[in-house]
Amino acid sequence: MSVDAAALKALAHPLRVRMYELLSDGGPATASQLAERVGESSGTTSYHLRFLARHGFIEESEQGSKRERWWQVRPGGFRLEGQRFLDDPESARDLRAAGQELWRGYATQLQRWFEAATTWGQPWISSSVSNTTRVVATAEEMAAMRDEVLEVLERHADALRDREPPADAARVVAQFHLFPVEVVAPEDDTTSG
Repeated sequence: MSVDAAALKALAHPLRVRMYELLSDGGPATASQLAERVGESSGTTSYHLRFLARHGFIEESEQGSKRERWWQVRPGGFRLEGQRFLDDPESARDLRAAGQELWRGYATQLQRWFEAATTWGQPWISSSVSNTTRVVATAEEMAAMRDEVLEVLERHADALRDREPPADAARVVAQFHLFPVEVVAPEDDTTSG
C-alpha cells in the first residue's frame, strides 16, 4: 500500500505508530490489550485503531467477535514515498513527524536485537544479519537497487504469509534502508546556451 497525504497524518501520531508496531511485532490484539501495553485507556486506543483502519494500515482480525474486536496489520505493509509530499508544506511537516516516529521504532527494534541476540540460540543468530553496504551510485542506480531488493523481500513475504506457520517459527522483521549520505546538487542548466 502506498501512503497518501491523508493516511500520512495517521503515521504522524506517536501513539498510532506505537500501536501499529505492537500489532506488527506481536500479532492481532484488542484495544484493551493495546491500552494496557501503551498506558492509555481502551477508549483512546479504540479511537486510534479505527483511525488506522480507516486509512488502510490495519483491519479487523478473523478471531474477533461481536463482543470483542481484534485488530491486525493488513498484509503487505505500506510504502512511504517521500517525494509525493514535498510540494505541500503541511504534508512535508507530516512526513517529517511520521519519519521521526517510524525511525524511533526501527532504532528500538535494532537495539533490542543487538541486546538480546546472544540469547536466541545458534539457528536464529546465524540466520540474522545487520548489514551496511556503501557504494557510489547515481539516483537511478540507487532506485534500481531499491526496486530489486524490495521485489525479493516481497516475494519471500508472499510465500510465508499464506501458510500455517511451523511450531518453530517466530515473527521476524526485515528492515532495509537505502539513502544517500552525500547528495550532489543538480547541474544548473540556466547558464548554458
